[in-house]
Amino acid sequence: MMKYKKNKLIEEVKLDFCGVTLNRSVKVKFKNKISKSPVYISKKTGTVFHSPSNNSSESLEMWSKKIYSKKIDTKKIKYTSNNPIMRSRHYYSALFLNKHLKGKNIELCDYGTGEGNLALEFGRINKKINFNFTEHSPELFKKTKKKIKKINKKNFLSFNGSIEDSGKIKKFKNFDVGCLLWTLCNCVKPIDVLNAIHSSLKKNGLLLIAESSRILVPYKKPIYNFFVSEHETKNTHPWFFSYNSLSNLLEICGFSVINANRYYDENDLVVIAQKKDRKKYVPKIKIDKIEDIKKFLKDWEKNSFFLKNIY
Repeated sequence: MMKYKKNKLIEEVKLDFCGVTLNRSVKVKFKNKISKSPVYISKKTGTVFHSPSNNSSESLEMWSKKIYSKKIDTKKIKYTSNNPIMRSRHYYSALFLNKHLKGKNIELCDYGTGEGNLALEFGRINKKINFNFTEHSPELFKKTKKKIKKINKKNFLSFNGSIEDSGKIKKFKNFDVGCLLWTLCNCVKPIDVLNAIHSSLKKNGLLLIAESSRILVPYKKPIYNFFVSEHETKNTHPWFFSYNSLSNLLEICGFSVINANRYYDENDLVVIAQKKDRKKYVPKIKIDKIEDIKKFLKDWEKNSFFLKNIY
């Protein structure tokens, strides 16, 4: 880390998350068939990612029309926030954030809310929160809006579109808290997403981020159950965050992590970040050494043999 000046590292992180990566990265050489899409590691920061091959609009369409659609029975597909595991994750996230909320009449916005289950959890534990949301999928947007009407005690804001586009709407502003749960890893342009959220929060507003905790932590599942997916080749999940890489992304977008869970021995990585004045704030960058990432992935592949019968 001492080889690079702080401002140089900031630029390196920006390049990583802007997609300027292939000539600045190395391809992971797995012995077995681990991923349907190549996995890369940034030489400068250690960020782990798939190579983006489509734009944000194409990725959003994939989520709306392929993963969530009228034709899909959410009771039969593997991914739905209505299953017990995801519902427990939303409950955990709501409790984690609720410990930090002070005052009355909190205006909260859940960005990319999906099926709106975070709203249900907050409806049970904190009646003072007014829940607002964005959702790109027309089907999920309609269903979630009906849910929120039953929970909120007053009018709320909702936006059917991308998180990036919600930042262009004048009335979609001044939230005390933003939430982005298991969504940032799916964003082709995460900087644009976080910039939109930054502009929508009040001064010193809070942002709750939740992601799976898999990189540079004890193994929680076989590696081939993590990277291999029907949708990975379509870039619906381009990023694989460690604590440092997620923190770095937040830092360059004007957020500073003020609290984190025990991500190293828990299933998920959950952080609370605070909005900073971007004109005055200097991002704090903490890189992952590429040698450490390479060794970790190699060891994970080797030890997955002992995990395969657990799942």
